[in-house]
Amino acid sequence: MSVLAKKLSFPFTGNQPALPPTGHRTIPSQQQVVTFYRTHERVSWSLSEFLDMPWTNIQLDKLTPNDIQVLETTMLVESNNPDYVANLLRYFQADQDACDFLMMWGQEEWKHYYVLRDFLTKVRIAVAAKQSEGSTSEEEGARLKEIEILTQRALDGEVETVRQTSLTNWGIPAHYMPVQLVASTTMQEFVTSEFYKHHAQRTQEPTLARIELLLSKDEKRHEMFYEERVKALLAADPALVEPVIAALKEFGMPGAYLLNGYDQQRAAMEDAAFPAPADKKAAFVRVFTKMSRVIGKSSAMRVFTEGYYLSDGIEDPSRKKMRPELVTRMIERQLAA
Repeated sequence: MSVLAKKLSFPFTGNQPALPPTGHRTIPSQQQVVTFYRTHERVSWSLSEFLDMPWTNIQLDKLTPNDIQVLETTMLVESNNPDYVANLLRYFQADQDACDFLMMWGQEEWKHYYVLRDFLTKVRIAVAAKQSEGSTSEEEGARLKEIEILTQRALDGEVETVRQTSLTNWGIPAHYMPVQLVASTTMQEFVTSEFYKHHAQRTQEPTLARIELLLSKDEKRHEMFYEERVKALLAADPALVEPVIAALKEFGMPGAYLLNGYDQQRAAMEDAAFPAPADKKAAFVRVFTKMSRVIGKSSAMRVFTEGYYLSDGIEDPSRKKMRPELVTRMIERQLAA
C-alpha cells in the first residue's frame, strides 16, 4: 500500500457552496450527549486487558493470511482517527454539543486502532517464535511467511503514509451541509459495524473474534447516535432529504481515499466477512434497510440505483449500476427467507 495520489471527486454535490462555520450545527441536545456518555461508561471495554495479554494467547494456527490482510486495512483506516476527529471538531466548532460527543467518539475510535495494532504486533512476535522452532512443514512455513510479510507491511511505516494522505483529503468536503456529513457518517459506521461483526463470526482465532465483536458494538452505538441526528435534522426541514440523497450517492468508505489499491482490499474484506454470494446480498439488504429507516425507502432506492455505492462514490464506467428491479428482488427474497 502507498499514499493515494488522486482525490475523490464529488459528482453529485460538487456545485454546493461552502457553509460558514456558524452553519455547521446538528442540533443534538445536551441530554442526548449525556445519555450517550452514560452508555459509554457502562459498556466501555478495557483496552489495557488486551495490551497486557501475552502474545502466547494468540492461537497462531487458527489465523489465516486473509485475516491479517483485512486487519491491515482496518487498522490503517482506524489510524486516521486523530486527523478525522480534528477535522470534525473544526467543522462543528460552533456546535458545543456536537463537539462534546466527538470527544467521546474519538476516544472510542482511538481504542480501535490501538487494539488492532497491538494484536498485529503480538502476531509478529508469535510468528517469529514459531519460525525459530524450525519444525514446521513446508506448507505451514509458507503460511507463516505470508502472515509475516503482511504483518510487517501493516506495522512498518504505513500509518504515517495514511496520515499524510489525510492532510490533503480527509474524505468529507467543506461544502457538505451538517445533515450530509452526518448521513455519510451514519452509513460509514453501519458498514464498519457490519464488517467487524461478520468477520468475527468467520475468523477461527478467538481473541481476534472477541476484539472485533467489541468494535462492532462500539460502531453500532456510534451509528445509532448519528442516525438520530439525521432524523432530527430532516424532521426540522424535510427539504434537506434531497441534499442527503446527493451526498449518499457519492458515499465512499475512508479506505477509498486513504489507501492505494483499495479496490482489492475492499474485495478481500467482503470475501472474508461475506464469503458466499448469498452473504453479500444479505449484507446489502441490511445496508438498504438501514438507509430506508433513515431517509425512506424511495430515497434509499435512489441512493443505490443512481449513485456509485459499488465503486465507493467514484464514477466508474466499468461497473454496472444497480437496477431498481434487482434491488427489489434481493429485498423480497431476503424478507421471504
